[in-house]
Amino acid sequence: MAEKGEQTVKRVCVTGASGYIGSWLVKNLLERGYTVNATLRDPGDERKSGPLLDLAGAKDRLKLFSADLLKEGSFDSAVEGCEGVFHVAGPMGAQTSPEGYIVPAINCALNVMKACTRAKSVRRVVFTSSGAANCPLNDKGELAHSHIDESCWSPLNFLKSQAHGFAWYMCAKTLAEQEVLNYGAKYNLEVITVQPTFVIGPWFTNTHDLSSFQIISALIGVNDRIYGVLKYTQSLYGSIPIVHIEDACNAHIFLMEHPSAQGRHICSVDSTTIKSLKDFLAKQLKTSLKFHEEDSDNNYVPFSSKKLLDMGFSYKYSLELAFEDGIGCAKKNKLLI
Repeated sequence: MAEKGEQTVKRVCVTGASGYIGSWLVKNLLERGYTVNATLRDPGDERKSGPLLDLAGAKDRLKLFSADLLKEGSFDSAVEGCEGVFHVAGPMGAQTSPEGYIVPAINCALNVMKACTRAKSVRRVVFTSSGAANCPLNDKGELAHSHIDESCWSPLNFLKSQAHGFAWYMCAKTLAEQEVLNYGAKYNLEVITVQPTFVIGPWFTNTHDLSSFQIISALIGVNDRIYGVLKYTQSLYGSIPIVHIEDACNAHIFLMEHPSAQGRHICSVDSTTIKSLKDFLAKQLKTSLKFHEEDSDNNYVPFSSKKLLDMGFSYKYSLELAFEDGIGCAKKNKLLI
Protein backbone atom coordinates (compact mmCIF):
# COMPACT_ATOMS: atom_id res chain seq x y z
CA MET A 1 0.00 0.00 0.00
CA ALA A 2 2.17 2.86 1.29
CA GLU A 3 5.35 3.44 3.16
CA LYS A 4 4.57 3.58 6.87
CA GLY A 5 3.15 6.98 7.72
CA GLU A 6 2.73 7.96 4.03
CA GLN A 7 -0.70 8.02 2.43
CA THR A 8 -0.99 6.99 -1.20
CA VAL A 9 -4.58 5.71 -1.23
CA LYS A 10 -6.68 8.76 -2.05
CA ARG A 11 -10.16 7.51 -2.96
CA VAL A 12 -11.84 5.03 -0.65
CA CYS A 13 -15.30 3.61 -0.12
CA VAL A 14 -16.96 3.35 3.30
CA THR A 15 -19.98 1.06 3.56
CA GLY A 16 -22.56 1.66 6.29
CA ALA A 17 -21.61 5.34 6.48
CA SER A 18 -24.56 6.40 8.64
CA GLY A 19 -23.69 3.94 11.43
CA TYR A 20 -21.59 4.75 14.47
CA ILE A 21 -18.21 3.51 13.23
CA GLY A 22 -18.98 4.31 9.60
CA SER A 23 -19.90 7.94 10.24
CA TRP A 24 -16.80 8.58 12.35
CA LEU A 25 -14.66 6.85 9.76
CA VAL A 26 -16.00 9.17 7.03
CA LYS A 27 -15.29 12.17 9.26
CA ASN A 28 -11.71 11.12 10.03
CA LEU A 29 -10.95 10.22 6.42
CA LEU A 30 -12.15 13.60 5.16
CA GLU A 31 -10.02 15.32 7.80
CA ARG A 32 -6.99 13.43 6.44
CA GLY A 33 -7.61 14.53 2.87
CA TYR A 34 -9.21 11.38 1.47
CA THR A 35 -11.93 11.42 -1.17
CA VAL A 36 -14.75 9.22 0.11
CA ASN A 37 -17.53 7.27 -1.58
CA ALA A 38 -19.98 6.48 1.23
CA THR A 39 -22.90 4.05 1.06
CA LEU A 40 -26.25 4.31 2.82
CA ARG A 41 -29.45 2.42 2.29
CA ASP A 42 -31.21 5.70 1.49
CA PRO A 43 -29.08 8.81 0.87
CA GLY A 44 -32.34 10.73 0.46
CA ASP A 45 -33.07 10.28 4.17
CA GLU A 46 -31.76 13.63 5.45
CA ARG A 47 -31.79 12.36 9.02
CA LYS A 48 -29.03 9.91 8.02
CA SER A 49 -27.26 11.82 5.24
CA GLY A 50 -27.43 15.34 6.67
CA PRO A 51 -24.73 14.97 9.37
CA LEU A 52 -22.36 13.46 6.78
CA LEU A 53 -22.93 16.20 4.22
CA ASP A 54 -22.25 18.81 6.92
CA LEU A 55 -18.76 17.45 7.62
CA ALA A 56 -15.71 19.55 6.78
CA GLY A 57 -14.50 18.59 3.29
CA ALA A 58 -17.76 16.87 2.37
CA LYS A 59 -18.73 19.36 -0.32
CA ASP A 60 -15.68 18.59 -2.45
CA ARG A 61 -14.62 15.09 -1.38
CA LEU A 62 -17.70 13.12 -0.27
CA LYS A 63 -20.17 11.37 -2.53
CA LEU A 64 -23.11 9.37 -1.21
CA PHE A 65 -24.36 6.18 -2.86
CA SER A 66 -27.46 4.08 -2.31
CA ALA A 67 -26.61 0.42 -1.67
CA ASP A 68 -28.52 -2.61 -0.44
CA LEU A 69 -26.37 -5.17 1.40
CA LEU A 70 -28.59 -8.04 0.34
CA LYS A 71 -28.50 -7.17 -3.38
CA GLU A 72 -25.49 -8.36 -5.37
CA GLY A 73 -24.13 -5.61 -7.62
CA SER A 74 -25.57 -2.89 -5.41
CA PHE A 75 -22.10 -1.70 -4.35
CA ASP A 76 -20.48 -1.71 -7.79
CA SER A 77 -20.86 2.01 -8.51
CA ALA A 78 -19.67 3.04 -5.02
CA VAL A 79 -16.58 0.83 -5.17
CA GLU A 80 -15.65 1.66 -8.79
CA GLY A 81 -12.43 3.69 -8.94
CA CYS A 82 -11.59 3.25 -5.25
CA GLU A 83 -8.19 1.94 -4.18
CA GLY A 84 -9.33 1.05 -0.67
CA VAL A 85 -12.64 -0.15 0.78
CA PHE A 86 -13.68 0.01 4.42
CA HIS A 87 -16.46 -2.55 4.72
CA VAL A 88 -18.22 -1.52 7.93
CA ALA A 89 -21.87 -2.22 7.12
CA GLY A 90 -23.71 -5.27 8.39
CA PRO A 91 -27.29 -6.53 8.27
CA MET A 92 -29.55 -5.07 10.96
CA GLY A 93 -32.55 -6.40 12.85
CA ALA A 94 -33.32 -9.06 15.46
CA GLN A 95 -33.53 -12.67 14.29
CA THR A 96 -35.14 -15.77 15.77
CA SER A 97 -32.52 -18.40 14.92
CA PRO A 98 -28.74 -18.73 14.46
CA GLU A 99 -29.13 -19.05 10.68
CA GLY A 100 -31.24 -15.90 10.65
CA TYR A 101 -28.13 -14.04 11.76
CA ILE A 102 -25.52 -16.06 9.89
CA VAL A 103 -26.85 -16.29 6.34
CA PRO A 104 -27.46 -12.53 5.81
CA ALA A 105 -24.11 -11.67 7.44
CA ILE A 106 -22.18 -13.92 5.06
CA ASN A 107 -24.15 -12.91 1.96
CA CYS A 108 -23.78 -9.20 2.72
CA ALA A 109 -20.03 -9.50 3.28
CA LEU A 110 -19.51 -11.45 0.06
CA ASN A 111 -21.61 -9.01 -1.97
CA VAL A 112 -19.15 -6.24 -1.12
CA MET A 113 -16.12 -8.49 -1.72
CA LYS A 114 -17.43 -9.37 -5.19
CA ALA A 115 -17.89 -5.67 -5.98
CA CYS A 116 -14.24 -5.14 -5.01
CA THR A 117 -12.95 -7.79 -7.42
CA ARG A 118 -15.18 -6.54 -10.23
CA ALA A 119 -13.90 -2.98 -9.75
CA LYS A 120 -10.26 -3.95 -10.55
CA SER A 121 -9.08 -0.72 -8.83
CA VAL A 122 -9.30 -1.97 -5.22
CA ARG A 123 -5.91 -2.71 -3.66
CA ARG A 124 -6.97 -3.41 -0.07
CA VAL A 125 -10.14 -4.05 1.94
CA VAL A 126 -10.36 -3.34 5.67
CA PHE A 127 -13.25 -5.37 7.02
CA THR A 128 -14.90 -4.41 10.30
CA SER A 129 -15.47 -7.60 12.24
CA SER A 130 -16.04 -7.55 16.01
CA GLY A 131 -14.49 -8.64 19.27
CA ALA A 132 -17.49 -10.97 19.28
CA ALA A 133 -15.59 -13.10 16.73
CA ASN A 134 -12.96 -13.82 19.41
CA CYS A 135 -13.79 -15.93 22.46
CA PRO A 136 -11.83 -17.74 25.23
CA LEU A 137 -14.16 -20.77 25.23
CA ASN A 138 -14.00 -24.01 23.24
CA ASP A 139 -16.89 -25.84 21.58
CA LYS A 140 -17.77 -27.50 24.90
CA GLY A 141 -18.17 -24.09 26.50
CA GLU A 142 -15.01 -24.59 28.58
CA LEU A 143 -12.40 -21.92 29.20
CA ALA A 144 -9.57 -22.66 26.73
CA HIS A 145 -7.49 -19.46 26.71
CA SER A 146 -5.94 -17.30 29.44
CA HIS A 147 -6.05 -14.27 27.12
CA ILE A 148 -7.65 -13.47 23.79
CA ASP A 149 -5.53 -12.77 20.71
CA GLU A 150 -6.04 -13.09 16.96
CA SER A 151 -5.69 -16.89 17.11
CA CYS A 152 -8.92 -17.15 19.15
CA TRP A 153 -12.13 -17.68 17.20
CA SER A 154 -15.59 -17.85 18.74
CA PRO A 155 -16.78 -21.50 19.18
CA LEU A 156 -19.57 -21.93 16.66
CA ASN A 157 -21.18 -25.15 17.86
CA PHE A 158 -21.35 -23.99 21.47
CA LEU A 159 -22.75 -20.56 20.57
CA LYS A 160 -25.33 -21.94 18.14
CA SER A 161 -26.69 -24.07 20.99
CA GLN A 162 -27.30 -21.04 23.19
CA ALA A 163 -30.75 -19.49 23.50
CA HIS A 164 -29.33 -15.99 23.25
CA GLY A 165 -29.42 -13.68 20.23
CA PHE A 166 -26.00 -12.23 21.00
CA ALA A 167 -24.48 -15.72 20.87
CA TRP A 168 -25.93 -16.12 17.38
CA TYR A 169 -24.61 -12.67 16.46
CA MET A 170 -21.15 -13.87 17.57
CA CYS A 171 -21.47 -16.82 15.19
CA ALA A 172 -22.47 -14.52 12.35
CA LYS A 173 -19.53 -12.15 12.88
CA THR A 174 -17.12 -15.09 13.11
CA LEU A 175 -18.30 -16.78 9.93
CA ALA A 176 -18.54 -13.53 7.97
CA GLU A 177 -14.95 -12.66 8.89
CA GLN A 178 -13.74 -16.12 7.93
CA GLU A 179 -15.54 -15.85 4.60
CA VAL A 180 -13.95 -12.52 3.65
CA LEU A 181 -10.47 -13.73 4.62
CA ASN A 182 -10.97 -16.87 2.53
CA TYR A 183 -12.34 -14.80 -0.34
CA GLY A 184 -9.30 -12.52 -0.27
CA ALA A 185 -6.94 -15.48 -0.36
CA LYS A 186 -8.84 -17.13 -3.22
CA TYR A 187 -9.07 -14.04 -5.42
CA ASN A 188 -5.73 -12.43 -4.54
CA LEU A 189 -7.37 -9.45 -2.82
CA GLU A 190 -5.71 -7.91 0.24
CA VAL A 191 -8.23 -8.29 3.06
CA ILE A 192 -7.39 -6.99 6.53
CA THR A 193 -9.83 -7.51 9.40
CA VAL A 194 -10.20 -5.51 12.60
CA GLN A 195 -12.09 -6.67 15.70
CA PRO A 196 -13.22 -3.66 17.75
CA THR A 197 -14.74 -4.52 21.11
CA PHE A 198 -17.57 -2.39 22.60
CA VAL A 199 -17.10 1.03 21.00
CA ILE A 200 -17.79 3.95 23.33
CA GLY A 201 -17.58 7.71 22.96
CA PRO A 202 -19.40 10.66 21.40
CA TRP A 203 -21.52 10.63 18.26
CA PHE A 204 -22.58 13.32 15.80
CA THR A 205 -25.30 11.53 13.85
CA ASN A 206 -28.98 11.31 14.72
CA THR A 207 -28.92 7.64 15.67
CA HIS A 208 -27.68 6.06 18.90
CA ASP A 209 -25.55 3.03 18.24
CA LEU A 210 -25.55 -0.21 20.26
CA SER A 211 -22.08 0.51 21.59
CA SER A 212 -22.57 4.13 22.70
CA PHE A 213 -25.72 5.57 24.24
CA GLN A 214 -27.53 2.25 24.41
CA ILE A 215 -24.85 0.84 26.72
CA ILE A 216 -25.25 3.84 29.01
CA SER A 217 -29.03 3.38 28.94
CA ALA A 218 -28.56 -0.30 29.86
CA LEU A 219 -26.43 0.63 32.87
CA ILE A 220 -29.03 3.06 34.20
CA GLY A 221 -31.74 0.40 33.88
CA VAL A 222 -33.81 1.60 30.93
CA ASN A 223 -32.65 -0.86 28.26
CA ASP A 224 -33.09 -4.46 29.39
CA ARG A 225 -32.15 -5.94 26.00
CA ILE A 226 -28.71 -4.31 25.91
CA TYR A 227 -28.19 -5.05 29.59
CA GLY A 228 -28.73 -8.69 28.65
CA VAL A 229 -25.99 -8.37 26.00
CA LEU A 230 -23.60 -6.91 28.58
CA LYS A 231 -24.46 -9.62 31.10
CA TYR A 232 -23.98 -12.39 28.52
CA THR A 233 -20.67 -10.88 27.37
CA GLN A 234 -19.42 -10.79 30.95
CA SER A 235 -20.48 -14.40 31.47
CA LEU A 236 -18.22 -15.42 28.53
CA TYR A 237 -15.24 -13.12 29.04
CA GLY A 238 -15.51 -12.20 32.71
CA SER A 239 -15.47 -8.54 31.69
CA ILE A 240 -16.66 -5.92 29.22
CA PRO A 241 -13.91 -4.94 26.71
CA ILE A 242 -13.95 -1.30 25.55
CA VAL A 243 -12.41 0.96 22.89
CA HIS A 244 -13.01 4.65 22.11
CA ILE A 245 -14.70 5.42 18.78
CA GLU A 246 -11.80 7.60 17.58
CA ASP A 247 -9.24 4.90 18.39
CA ALA A 248 -11.37 2.33 16.56
CA CYS A 249 -11.48 4.53 13.45
CA ASN A 250 -7.79 5.40 13.67
CA ALA A 251 -7.01 1.67 13.77
CA HIS A 252 -9.01 1.12 10.58
CA ILE A 253 -7.12 3.86 8.75
CA PHE A 254 -3.79 2.71 10.20
CA LEU A 255 -4.42 -0.77 8.80
CA MET A 256 -5.41 0.62 5.40
CA GLU A 257 -2.17 2.61 5.22
CA HIS A 258 0.33 0.22 6.85
CA PRO A 259 2.32 -1.59 4.12
CA SER A 260 2.75 -4.90 5.96
CA ALA A 261 -0.68 -5.24 7.57
CA GLN A 262 -2.23 -8.67 7.10
CA GLY A 263 -4.81 -10.91 8.74
CA ARG A 264 -6.74 -10.17 11.92
CA HIS A 265 -6.25 -7.31 14.41
CA ILE A 266 -7.91 -6.94 17.81
CA CYS A 267 -8.75 -3.34 18.76
CA SER A 268 -9.47 -2.99 22.49
CA VAL A 269 -7.87 -0.61 24.97
CA ASP A 270 -9.02 -2.20 28.24
CA SER A 271 -11.67 -4.30 29.99
CA THR A 272 -13.89 -3.70 32.98
CA THR A 273 -16.98 -5.13 34.71
CA ILE A 274 -20.61 -4.09 34.70
CA LYS A 275 -20.28 -3.14 38.36
CA SER A 276 -17.26 -0.91 37.68
CA LEU A 277 -19.08 0.76 34.80
CA LYS A 278 -22.10 1.41 37.02
CA ASP A 279 -19.85 2.83 39.74
CA PHE A 280 -18.18 5.16 37.24
CA LEU A 281 -21.50 6.23 35.69
CA ALA A 282 -23.08 6.84 39.10
CA LYS A 283 -20.22 9.18 40.05
CA GLN A 284 -20.50 11.04 36.74
CA LEU A 285 -24.26 11.45 37.12
CA LYS A 286 -24.07 12.08 40.89
CA THR A 287 -26.73 9.46 41.54
CA SER A 288 -27.05 5.84 42.68
CA LEU A 289 -27.65 2.84 40.42
CA LYS A 290 -29.16 -0.53 41.20
CA PHE A 291 -26.67 -3.41 41.34
CA HIS A 292 -27.36 -7.05 40.50
CA GLU A 293 -25.59 -10.21 41.59
CA GLU A 294 -24.17 -10.78 38.10
CA ASP A 295 -22.64 -7.29 37.83
CA SER A 296 -19.27 -8.59 39.07
CA ASP A 297 -17.36 -11.58 37.71
CA ASN A 298 -13.94 -12.98 38.56
CA ASN A 299 -13.42 -15.07 35.41
CA TYR A 300 -11.45 -12.29 33.71
CA VAL A 301 -9.89 -13.09 30.30
CA PRO A 302 -8.21 -9.99 28.78
CA PHE A 303 -8.17 -9.02 25.10
CA SER A 304 -4.67 -8.46 23.71
CA SER A 305 -3.96 -5.71 21.16
CA LYS A 306 -0.28 -6.70 21.04
CA LYS A 307 -0.30 -7.34 17.29
CA LEU A 308 -1.69 -3.88 16.52
CA LEU A 309 0.58 -2.15 19.05
CA ASP A 310 3.68 -3.96 17.79
CA MET A 311 2.95 -2.53 14.32
CA GLY A 312 3.24 0.98 15.77
CA PHE A 313 -0.37 1.83 16.56
CA SER A 314 -1.12 3.62 19.83
CA TYR A 315 -4.37 4.33 21.68
CA LYS A 316 -5.23 7.94 22.50
CA TYR A 317 -8.08 7.24 24.91
CA SER A 318 -8.29 5.22 28.11
CA LEU A 319 -11.40 3.33 29.11
CA GLU A 320 -12.32 6.14 31.53
CA LEU A 321 -11.95 8.84 28.87
CA ALA A 322 -14.06 6.80 26.46
CA PHE A 323 -16.93 6.70 28.95
CA GLU A 324 -16.52 10.35 29.90
CA ASP A 325 -16.87 11.28 26.22
CA GLY A 326 -19.93 9.07 25.82
CA ILE A 327 -21.61 10.43 28.95
CA GLY A 328 -20.74 13.99 27.97
CA CYS A 329 -22.30 13.54 24.53
CA ALA A 330 -25.46 12.04 26.08
CA LYS A 331 -25.75 15.05 28.38
CA LYS A 332 -25.13 17.48 25.53
CA ASN A 333 -27.96 15.85 23.58
CA LYS A 334 -30.17 16.01 26.69
CA LEU A 335 -30.46 12.23 26.87
CA LEU A 336 -29.13 12.28 30.43
CA ILE A 337 -29.86 14.80 33.15
